[in-house]
Amino acid sequence: MADQATIVMPKLGLTMHEGVIAEWHVAPGDAVEAGQVLFVVETDKISSEVEAPGAGTIGALLVAAGETVDVGAAVATWSGPGQAAAITDAAPAPPDRQAPDRPALPAAASERRLSTPLARRLAARDRVDLALISGTGPRGRIQARDVQALIDARASLPPAAAPRDLRALIAARVSRSKAEIPHFYLTADVAFDALSALRRDCNADPAAPRKLSVTALLGVAVARALGLCPDANVVWRGGRAVALGAPHIGIAVDTPGGVMAPVIPAVGGPYAFAAALDAAIARARSGRLSAADLADAAIGISNVGMFAVRSLTPIIDPDQTFMLGIGAPRTVFRPAADGRPVAVQELTLSLACDHRAIDGAGAARFLATIAALIEQPGRLLISAG
Repeated sequence: MADQATIVMPKLGLTMHEGVIAEWHVAPGDAVEAGQVLFVVETDKISSEVEAPGAGTIGALLVAAGETVDVGAAVATWSGPGQAAAITDAAPAPPDRQAPDRPALPAAASERRLSTPLARRLAARDRVDLALISGTGPRGRIQARDVQALIDARASLPPAAAPRDLRALIAARVSRSKAEIPHFYLTADVAFDALSALRRDCNADPAAPRKLSVTALLGVAVARALGLCPDANVVWRGGRAVALGAPHIGIAVDTPGGVMAPVIPAVGGPYAFAAALDAAIARARSGRLSAADLADAAIGISNVGMFAVRSLTPIIDPDQTFMLGIGAPRTVFRPAADGRPVAVQELTLSLACDHRAIDGAGAARFLATIAALIEQPGRLLISAG
């Protein structure tokens, strides 16, 4: 008789403690193959599909869809030789606090997936991440029928109870942030005309690879400022400020289930960052963020300018050191060099800071550097290397 094992709630991020079983894709008695999706986990940051590591048979489902489960708790029973360790050991050991590990990219998403042109067109049309699909063609090639099967499966699912639980997870997370993090705030009014003109000129260029959003340009400015102010590129871990490597920027995204904050790697210039941002926004709004979107970041950005809000005093993500609130550009009159009033556009930047990780002077230098890059945006087009 095959060995018995339990399937547990995996740990999908450094600080994940619990998750919501959003959807079950299997039922008791189902025979499954390696790579087949068993269930979908949602946290306040991501939605991720958990796959079977090998062939086997599902026993009992111990947790109903919509329920919140602690990391490591059993969610189902599994029958399959040699599979117990592969599933039950999913949660990694506690990381070295002096060098926090970045969550590993799931194997399914870490490689370029073979796919047919029609499959890619269907996936683009319905915003399906090919990394989530196991292909049935030769050498695992994803075919159109594989993409269509996922689209049909999503369409047939009943409304999930998960958004309510996701709201509760978000509430718990921000409450923990306010309880644990000693916030202090800095505010600056920044000239916006030059950045606005740069964006207009770039987007008018027919040779440009894509359109640049204000958020993308601001994200590049913040990333460049982290490189210029390394004392700000830190997170509070294990009672000390731990320096991070290459800058990553969290971006708050409004989704049907609530605000999600995927982390964008700040590699390359504005167009590379914009491409990564556009892809992350699409994943967030389709409910398909992955563990790769949980990389360590010192700062997140919340831009509410599209709602004509002047300013935002934000709450820091519990895993980060700063949250930058950005309001809408507004026209004000400032004195020119000869003293005459001149109409200019300004943005209000509000930086929430973790006083454990950085002092006021260091945070002020960081915000001043962001402001200078926004006011002299040509520097964003120069390679940081």
